[in-house]
Amino acid sequence: MTDLKPFEYDNLESSLLRQKSGKDIYGITAEWLLLKFNASFVIFITKDPSSGVKNIYSLCKKTPEKTEDDYLKERLKSCTDAGRIYLHESGIISVPFSQTTFQSGYILIGAQVAGKTPYDDDSCRTLVPVARILNKALMNLDARNIYIEAARIENAFSHYVSPDIVQDIRRNPDKIHLGGEKKFLTCVFTDLRNFTQLTESLEPSTLVKILNMYLNEMSQVILALGGTIDKFVGDAMMAFFGAPHELEDHAVRCCLASIRMKRMEDVLNTQLIREKLITQPLFTRIGINSGDMIVGNVGSMQRLAYTVIGQNVNIASRIETANKKYGTGILISGATFEIVKDFFECRFIGPTELRGVTKPVNLYELIKDREGMLPEYDNYEKGDIDSSMDDDVADVEEVTDL
Repeated sequence: MTDLKPFEYDNLESSLLRQKSGKDIYGITAEWLLLKFNASFVIFITKDPSSGVKNIYSLCKKTPEKTEDDYLKERLKSCTDAGRIYLHESGIISVPFSQTTFQSGYILIGAQVAGKTPYDDDSCRTLVPVARILNKALMNLDARNIYIEAARIENAFSHYVSPDIVQDIRRNPDKIHLGGEKKFLTCVFTDLRNFTQLTESLEPSTLVKILNMYLNEMSQVILALGGTIDKFVGDAMMAFFGAPHELEDHAVRCCLASIRMKRMEDVLNTQLIREKLITQPLFTRIGINSGDMIVGNVGSMQRLAYTVIGQNVNIASRIETANKKYGTGILISGATFEIVKDFFECRFIGPTELRGVTKPVNLYELIKDREGMLPEYDNYEKGDIDSSMDDDVADVEEVTDL
């Protein structure tokens, strides 16, 4: 084996820190060790408590004489120091390293190719910097992946919840539960009346402009009250209150949001008619229901969506559709009414059969909030609404789910 110079370690470290996968880090390290030590093989292993010895990566000039498990048993039998670089009687060297923050492994370096001198204590000392560099590279990769994942989550949620909630989630990541959990939430569906007819009568560019303006303003109302936007489907919107940010008053916030959306609709109609973009005012139908729902990350490995599912979600959707039958703008379920009745004036519609729901659901028309009864939520003032509507439409995020 040739003597190793400091710059050779520096070059190895520089190369490993640039890699974006563990496989590449192991591969480069294995090639480096084969070259510098003229080793017959380099194998990275880890010992899993449940599955035993696992081969992480291997690069061989010559087939090892023993299995990885045999080499590990050989080490454990004669070497009591888990952190020591150990020279085996069989002629190999085992080098401990940290595969991840929570799991350790070993590099098995095979005996030198025939004709070369066997390893000695100097060889073991030469490998100390290699183990340090490998650990640093793997820790750097872990940190980078954690940062990327955190940034991905923050970016994803920033499109659906308000900035203060995103920051709260970042400070308290345990609030996000991977998978799903049952929670009592309030869900809202909105839809535009006669939107299909509108799409047939307008130029595509005009239609998209109107839709962007409409969904942008309605979204801001939802986000301002702490709601989470689940999805857009054409002109329709689905949102919910109470997750991922815990809101004890989620039903009240949701109902207030629906009233504010109707107010925003009036302001938007005034502008759109004034600009001659539409001839008939837009009319939003809104359906609200409260109950147990499954909330969490649903989807595939390639694409996850933070969403709610369950029968109570379906009921909210059916309630929105029921507005067609009763000629109403905002309908809420009896479950939601019992929570918000002290804060809003409502008119009892009656028990209604909803498609896909076994029992009739009591429906109420949400009329307006009771003066002086609501908590001090931030409000859109009239001036704020008008100024926001005058912003350049080009700044509005383009809606893609048409």
